[in-house]
Amino acid sequence: MSPRRGQSIRRGCGRFMEWAGAHRSLPNIPYRAAILCFHNVIAHRRDPEIEEEALELPQFRRLLRVLRDAFQVISLAELVAAIRERRSPPPRSIVISFDDGYATNHTVVAEELAALGMPWSAFLPAQIIETGARQWTDDLYLLIHRGSLRHLRLPWSDGPTEFDLHTVQQRREALHAIRESCRYLPEGLRRIRLDGIYGLYSQDEIDALRARYPAFAPMTWEQARELKAAGVDVGSHGLTHVALAPQTPQAIRHEITGARDLIQARIGEHSRHFSYPYGRQASISQDTRIILTALGYHCALTLEQSTVDTRTQNLMELPRLIAPPSAGRTLFNLWQRFIR
Repeated sequence: MSPRRGQSIRRGCGRFMEWAGAHRSLPNIPYRAAILCFHNVIAHRRDPEIEEEALELPQFRRLLRVLRDAFQVISLAELVAAIRERRSPPPRSIVISFDDGYATNHTVVAEELAALGMPWSAFLPAQIIETGARQWTDDLYLLIHRGSLRHLRLPWSDGPTEFDLHTVQQRREALHAIRESCRYLPEGLRRIRLDGIYGLYSQDEIDALRARYPAFAPMTWEQARELKAAGVDVGSHGLTHVALAPQTPQAIRHEITGARDLIQARIGEHSRHFSYPYGRQASISQDTRIILTALGYHCALTLEQSTVDTRTQNLMELPRLIAPPSAGRTLFNLWQRFIR
């Protein structure tokens, strides 16, 4: 079965569960909680090629209705306290978190969650907020799918890599290959590779593509301050959004302390909650855990796809469930995880 076929089946199952109210009958499993990780919620119909990972607002609202009716949305701080005390959180506890600091977290998400009184955490890549830059992963979608080139030849140090970009499937495969080849590299080598890709396009073309897709823009510090003033937990997602583990200990410390200091300078306080950029095991190391602990962080969130067991959970490696661009798939994933 193809991955897309599997996604479609999970989406359909989740929609049926939603219609049947199945989540209301989930058992109360002591010591169990889940942290959902979102990135971008958009108020327009998404472009399925460029914005394939974004969640449309109607889908987000559907999901929130089920979370309100069948789960208990608690703050990350409440979950951290339960883990520290090795006690059970409220039945079917859910924590809502958003990574990457998109402006839509302020313009779209905040109002929806405030209306339902749901606490949430927003994790910001501090230097990206400071400069207003776009993330290279988002730019890659624009360049591969909407850029002028239909063939790429990348002279990387481990040999030329060629990609045909004529069909949607070819472009998706190229995107996956390039992202995975760049994501978990030491920053110097990653920068060389990315500069080579950007150099294939004019700055005018890059700027025009970015202007067509404003939902990828980061929030401003003023928006971050407004979130914090409204009670949102605003935490760190690193300084420049690099995978930490492949970097030197000095670079890791700079990424973590630099982000902490910048967030504190711009919004007046920094949260003791951290979210690992990219979030997989390739991003996490003994050095990252030691530095985060030494700097007084209470927890660090990964993207390891699992639920939290408050009796045994390591606070420096809290797992989360990625919320896909479908309420049905998210609900199906939650059902699976809560009955395992």
